[in-house]
Amino acid sequence: MIDVCGWLRERNLEGICTDILKQISMPLIAGSVTGEGLVVESANSFFGDFIDSACPELPESLDVLFSGLAGPKDLEPLLLAASEKGWKTLCWDLVPGEIELELSCWSDGERFVAFFHDMSPHEFHARLLKMKERFSQVIGLYDVKGMIPQMLLELVKHMGVDWAGIFVWDGARQRWMLSLEEARPGEYGLDEEQSALTFARKLSEAQGGPYGHQFGGLAIQDGSRWWVPWVCEAHEWEPMMTEAGFGSLFCGVLLTGSSPAVLLCLTRASGGFAKINRDVMESLWPVFLSTAERNRAVEGITRLYTRDPVSGLFVRDMILGLMKLEMDRSRRYGYPLTAMAVEVTNLDRIWRTGGDDAVSETVQVLSREVLKNLRNVDIGGRVGDGRIVVLLPHTPMEGARVVSERIRSRLGAISPSQSLPVETDVRIALRSDECREPQDLLARLGFTDDGPGPS
Repeated sequence: MIDVCGWLRERNLEGICTDILKQISMPLIAGSVTGEGLVVESANSFFGDFIDSACPELPESLDVLFSGLAGPKDLEPLLLAASEKGWKTLCWDLVPGEIELELSCWSDGERFVAFFHDMSPHEFHARLLKMKERFSQVIGLYDVKGMIPQMLLELVKHMGVDWAGIFVWDGARQRWMLSLEEARPGEYGLDEEQSALTFARKLSEAQGGPYGHQFGGLAIQDGSRWWVPWVCEAHEWEPMMTEAGFGSLFCGVLLTGSSPAVLLCLTRASGGFAKINRDVMESLWPVFLSTAERNRAVEGITRLYTRDPVSGLFVRDMILGLMKLEMDRSRRYGYPLTAMAVEVTNLDRIWRTGGDDAVSETVQVLSREVLKNLRNVDIGGRVGDGRIVVLLPHTPMEGARVVSERIRSRLGAISPSQSLPVETDVRIALRSDECREPQDLLARLGFTDDGPGPS
């Protein structure tokens, strides 16, 4: 611009500058720089279209003119550009995640001229093309069971998502279970109050829940989606989001039926799911839905929640899978994870006395007593005929001892018959850095492939 003006000045053509300004087909404003801010004294028709006001009354302050735009406005970039002499060209997120502008501004310290180009459509198309390219690669490289974890990873890598997780409703336990998650590295090791897992759990239990027909502000029905573009406009959810440090969220129903599933995405930055990313997610959403349905068809997500028909607890393969997930989360987020073993030590005698029915009744009574003493976040599974393992997330050894003593005191009274008391052993172990696999933690509990070890 400076070179062009110099060229015009050398040839006495400065008079056409007014005509040049008239040819600018983008919003343009001019006015004064004051101690209170910027006062717009002149504007072209494109600016009127931009703020949805054909004939704005001028002069007027900048914040008043932009007040009609939805969402929180950041006027600081223009204020700073107009306060410094000369020309500046910069990117300007006028409304975070909604309106991204390329701003050109001139100022002599007292007066300013500014015009800008709306880059939001370009940014939307760039992100959408990138995500379509990434999803195409995922579809070509992975089977249906491996696709969803990779799709979550793409959201984190390329759409500014800080944490993404899929929750499945567990009808037997009446709570939402985290099935998959991906997060930026910085999300691991945060305080519990700032943890995405803690926030998601609170969200799933909000408004008197947990309920299978609701997840936070999301109604569990086909096509349902819940958007919070900016935390300042989150209404009843604002305190919870502010406390956890999240600025935006998206939640959508992937599956309905007896085991519904939802996708929850969180960003620390406000505007993470305003119009630009929202439009991208809307375009990608059919891919998520079709993949989730295919996953269900091959027993992907819902297969994780197979339960033992006798005890109602998770089957061995399931509890080992959940143990691996919880051990990884404990290691990533830095919270304690304790495991508890409850074992019937005279099961052979019970079987010789009463047969399979006596064994089943013993396991049923045992599991009921164990479940009575668990929190919503605790996880129980059956790993053998008379063996139960319970995972206690966010629980140090002291807390686990309290739980184990309470369960131990209750188990002395159970028996399938008056003549045959049930003998049990309750043991606890804390996950340490040496425990890399579920088998390591089971060994600490005294469970090996050959049988129980020392108490």
